[in-house]
Amino acid sequence: MPDFEALIRHQQLKQPTTNKRLKVVDSPNFEEEKNEEAIIRQSGLLVNFFGGFLGSVIGTLTILFLYMNEYLPLDLLKLK
Repeated sequence: MPDFEALIRHQQLKQPTTNKRLKVVDSPNFEEEKNEEAIIRQSGLLVNFFGGFLGSVIGTLTILFLYMNEYLPLDLLKLK
């Protein structure tokens, strides 16, 4: 069995110093981020709309193909 207490002591002794773990970074420029977010939101809406539309067309054509080739029997006229 491994000596877990010795392993924990070894890990505690080899921990990096605070200066190595935490470093100071430059303050971000929030004005540039706001402009990028507006562009991403507007284009994201269009991409989502056309993606959903394309997905619905592909799904409809797939179901129609399966129905026409009798892989998917739909008895819609028999419903009461």
